[in-house]
Amino acid sequence: MDPLTHGVASFALQRAFFPRLPWRIVVVIIGAGVVADVDSLSAALSPTKYLQWHRSATHSLLFVFILATAAFLFARFAKSETMRGLTVVAVATASLLHLFLDIFQCDFLTPFWPVTHPRVALDVLPSIEPWLLTILVSAIAFPELFRLVSDEIGARSKQPRGRNGAIVGLTLALLYLGLRALLHANTIASLEAHTIAGETPHRVGAFPDSTSPFIWHSIVETESALNLVNMRSMGGEVSYASSVTTLHKPELSPMLAAAQGSDAAVAFVRVARFPKATVQARTEGSIVEIQDLRDQASEEKSRSILAEIKLDKNSRVVSSELLWLNSANAR
Repeated sequence: MDPLTHGVASFALQRAFFPRLPWRIVVVIIGAGVVADVDSLSAALSPTKYLQWHRSATHSLLFVFILATAAFLFARFAKSETMRGLTVVAVATASLLHLFLDIFQCDFLTPFWPVTHPRVALDVLPSIEPWLLTILVSAIAFPELFRLVSDEIGARSKQPRGRNGAIVGLTLALLYLGLRALLHANTIASLEAHTIAGETPHRVGAFPDSTSPFIWHSIVETESALNLVNMRSMGGEVSYASSVTTLHKPELSPMLAAAQGSDAAVAFVRVARFPKATVQARTEGSIVEIQDLRDQASEEKSRSILAEIKLDKNSRVVSSELLWLNSANAR
């Protein structure tokens, strides 16, 4: 989820459940709801570092505990014990909200890092969700407009500022997430229930569109191919929204086996959702590129990574590295 949505969600959370905290603490709460995305800076180092750190350490329960501890130390200067307790709980809740929203997306989270590394992704929300952001912004903006009108006519509410609107907004956001999850489940069930190109699905995936909650960019893996198709899910009805693009898997060979055993390939396949290898013959040997079709299906290419493995004529690995997809295509 983008930092703006996380920030607005944290602000709505503060208004709904911690409305009487001073503005300095409000800033801290919003910061706690956004700071986990600092791991995106690892992209400036290398694709390998990005693959290693993106949504791992800062998207874990351990990081939530660290933030809560920092909030405790920060809040010890507060005037009352109640205020200190509220600050710690609010910071912990905002950081947990960050994990909650991100777990609905397509990029894996490792919430139990570094103890265990189970990866979780529900594939329900795109990286930028305009409808969810609209709900949250409206939950904050509309109460402010009503407050201006009330002040004009001299009526003053005894309720904390914007609390009811924030509660309504967060409730609508949860209902929207539930709708998205239902549409995604219907799409997955439809893909699993039908053959494609005459073959039975082995594995399927449906990834959200960035603008429409009803369109799902889907991948169906069969024995011989990976098939890309857009699906439309509306209520209980699921239908094709595009033609099927079939990408046949390369034939197994000693060269492909050697490439798949390289360090870069092993690291990449560990996190890739639907890895697809392509083989390019060269006079001095061959080049094997492994991409994640999830990036192609979801149309998120800004930080897409591929593994490039170069082999000699004897199928021995000469080099293997992780590259940004855009820079590899530009070469």
